Amino acid sequence: MIKKYAATVIEIDDIVEEFVVLLINNVEVRCFISYCPHRIRIGEQHSVELEIVLPDENYAETSKEKRMGVETIDDSFSCILYGYLNGSILESFVSFYEQEIHYEHPHLNERYVKIIVERINVFFE
Repeated sequence: MIKKYAATVIEIDDIVEEFVVLLINNVEVRCFISYCPHRIRIGEQHSVELEIVLPDENYAETSKEKRMGVETIDDSFSCILYGYLNGSILESFVSFYEQEIHYEHPHLNERYVKIIVERINVFFE
């Protein structure tokens, strides 16, 4: 199941066409545009779906903080997601479904986690 979220376009990169900064649930997040069937403009609100791309290994650990949110890494698409792993759902600033984290790291289930993400893909409706 993939949930749709209302996102406001905050920034569109002049050089990298796929780079966009969105405001979702009062959180600014850098995303990689995977699908966008129409032109988007700064200030517009759109319905979007999000998907995280994880590294092959060493991407998840228990968080020392009970925190939900996202923290950017440098000027890249990479970020750190903070949230709660609830079975197949990573609850953060939004809920990420079917990420397989709980299969690879069952010891993290029902705990607050820190997840290193290569990028967050965004699919515009």
